[in-house]
Amino acid sequence: MEDVPAFTRFQRMLLGTDGTVTHILEAYADEPIDVVKLQQEFGTSGGAHPELELPADDDKVLRRRVVLRGRQSGRTLLYAEAVVVLARAAPAFLDGLLATDKPIGILLAELRTETFREILRVDREPAGATGAHFGLEPAALLISRTYRIVTGHAPTVLITEKFPPSFFRDLPA
Repeated sequence: MEDVPAFTRFQRMLLGTDGTVTHILEAYADEPIDVVKLQQEFGTSGGAHPELELPADDDKVLRRRVVLRGRQSGRTLLYAEAVVVLARAAPAFLDGLLATDKPIGILLAELRTETFREILRVDREPAGATGAHFGLEPAALLISRTYRIVTGHAPTVLITEKFPPSFFRDLPA
């Protein structure tokens, strides 16, 4: 891989947090953050996500793609993909995902769901089609992190978040 600058302090905070990213982005951007749903559909995992530790006969999932966007600026700050295991998710949580535009972390907090978040990997990767959400060419790089949310001792949600390396370089004044 070409010479890529090290992560900034804020990027490391964002990539390493096990808290609600939306609150961190709101503090950074100094504006409320809106979730814009790009896609949400039911399906099966097809064995594509071993991190969710799904038995072969119970792989029904909800797939969700969103961007987190500044309410006033309209700037896309983050792209995220989530896979939710239906059998492990509380009905109220699923209802919230389907009926509202609330971020996953905020829904879990509102429902007072006890969770454990485990960061699985942090990487840099070509933007591909995701780059369009940031106005980038497919060959541009994105920083990504993948983590899972564990509820009731079982992986329930797998999330990958992406943003351009040029984002979050400096802390605003």
